[in-house]
Amino acid sequence: MNFIKRNATVFLFIGGLLTLIATLTPTEFHTEPGSTYFVWMWQTYLEIDPGPFIIGLLRTDLMLLTFSIVFSVILFSSSLISITASVFYRKRDKDPREHKRSWLILVSAIILSTLAWIIMMETFYRLYGFAHWSIVGGGYIPHFGVIGQFIGAIFIILGVFYGKN
Repeated sequence: MNFIKRNATVFLFIGGLLTLIATLTPTEFHTEPGSTYFVWMWQTYLEIDPGPFIIGLLRTDLMLLTFSIVFSVILFSSSLISITASVFYRKRDKDPREHKRSWLILVSAIILSTLAWIIMMETFYRLYGFAHWSIVGGGYIPHFGVIGQFIGAIFIILGVFYGKN
């Protein structure tokens, strides 16, 4: 616990970096015989098969696309805020616990945006009679783009709530 107290800003930086990397990596993948699809949060996919790579939009529904882009922007900006603030706190030797409420809002934005996107994707597929996620009978398996958001949020929480007094 003393390690976290001395290095709170490092945990904030790592949490922000993990959420940034997760925002830029695929959120899910789907494997079919002969090809694999990697899907990003903003509905772009990359199909890998024995032939050339194919890049396109997974779904073209305007509402789904709009909300996906909004959630991606929220996650991207939250990660940049976390990285910038951690560097600011480190340089100025400030205590991140002074702004605990702001950090809690930031972490809530990360977690709620990710959960909303997960639920939105399943709901969209259910409207057309399909399942999206593999745990409910669909074919898409979560990837680091979804899982990394939660790991980054945990690091930010550790940095804020267990940082120096």
